[in-house]
Amino acid sequence: MKPIEFVEKIRESVIDSNVQIYRNLFQNTSLDQVKDPYWVNALSFFNSLDIKQKEVLFSIIRQVEVDTVSNIFGILDGTSTLYDNQEEEFVLSTDSGAIKISGDLQDIFLELENE
Repeated sequence: MKPIEFVEKIRESVIDSNVQIYRNLFQNTSLDQVKDPYWVNALSFFNSLDIKQKEVLFSIIRQVEVDTVSNIFGILDGTSTLYDNQEEEFVLSTDSGAIKISGDLQDIFLELENE
């Protein structure tokens, strides 16, 4: 798998799919179906929004996911660290180790996001 393919698949399966899952949960779950206090509060909040505000909320959710994936790619690429004085370098490769995938994942991802 090439880095661009990996990034595209992560973007599709993590960001696009998760936003759709959240959209479905918020739009298709009624308060009487929910017992978890977190979801009661979240659904109550969502239901108080008008249509435009709901779309803004989904945009915020998507941006948080984009930022999170970008940060993880930065760690895998070595442009960000997990802790102070980190000396280990992460290398993401295929199971044979023949193809190194990490190195430019964050740049590729952010380019795709800006298209």
